[in-house]
Amino acid sequence: MEKRQRVQAIVIQDNKVLFGAGMVNEKEYRHFFIGGGVEKGETPEEAIVREVKEETGCKGTIIFKFTNEYKENHHTFLVDIGNQVVSLGYDPEPEELDKEQHLRALQKLQFIPLSEPNSFSLIDIEYFKILLKELNNRNYFPEWFEELKKMLYTVS
Repeated sequence: MEKRQRVQAIVIQDNKVLFGAGMVNEKEYRHFFIGGGVEKGETPEEAIVREVKEETGCKGTIIFKFTNEYKENHHTFLVDIGNQVVSLGYDPEPEELDKEQHLRALQKLQFIPLSEPNSFSLIDIEYFKILLKELNNRNYFPEWFEELKKMLYTVS
């Protein structure tokens, strides 16, 4: 069986990164980038716009798709939501997802400031490193670029 393609969005607003969060057991939740599965007949680009709308209530604009990925079968996008206010949506993932993916069911949204590097997981940091390379390669320097660079410098 072919592994389902996944999409995820890195959304940065006011020097803060948007994450969904879900319970992994009775005491702990884990945060994750907004995203989900690519539906049959859907492009990754269509999927990420849909997922951002479903999970945050916001209309997202794709800035770019990553040319390099940290995980197989993933498509990562830098997505802009402008100054829209996020609101907890829903995560209508189908039943065939594995146990870990069900644990990541969307239960809340949270913004984590780039100035709090200890709040990010090792996987988050790996994606931020790829993001920094992508930004440099594209000569694209958004207002939060220096804050991202400073944060990565403190964790390296």
